[in-house]
Amino acid sequence: MKVDFVRFVPNLKFDFDNFVVFHENPRDVGFLKGYMIKAESPRELLLKLRRARRDWIVGVVGDLNVLRYAVMRWRVDVILDFEGRELDYTLIKIAGKKDVAIEISFSKFLRCERSRLFEETSEIFKVIEKFDTPFILTSGARDDYELRPKRQILEFFEYLGADVERAEYWMDRLIRRYLDPFYIMDGLEIVEDP
Repeated sequence: MKVDFVRFVPNLKFDFDNFVVFHENPRDVGFLKGYMIKAESPRELLLKLRRARRDWIVGVVGDLNVLRYAVMRWRVDVILDFEGRELDYTLIKIAGKKDVAIEISFSKFLRCERSRLFEETSEIFKVIEKFDTPFILTSGARDDYELRPKRQILEFFEYLGADVERAEYWMDRLIRRYLDPFYIMDGLEIVEDP
């Protein structure tokens, strides 16, 4: 299933089957709900995590201290990409061990004014590969103008050094966790009696 993570309810589909819309109030949006938690402190993050329902994909936005705390929480699924996000070696390593995906979004490159962003993203891909950390490649679009076809997003990040097949694996795994009633974990699924 081709799914993209966005920050608004899109009118266009391009070549996506559907979208996970991250919103601070997920009850307002369709398909598979993404709960975006913006937290200034670990305490605020913990309070907002208590509001999350089991069928919401939970993504976190915050400073490095909040993100480090977030990867240690069992309920957090994704560290969302945003302008000014800091990722360090330790955070990526812990995210890999705790099975928290790191979102790398295309829209950040559309709005960037720093050429260093390309180099930083290439370095992130190297660390992600070293620890086999879950990561997903998305448009991260805030409006229709930032949406791009899946193929374009994958080709762009492949040029920067991403293993796009591995990213597709992690995306499929995350979506199956919420949509497939027979999926428990990799290698363990419920099978119906013949």
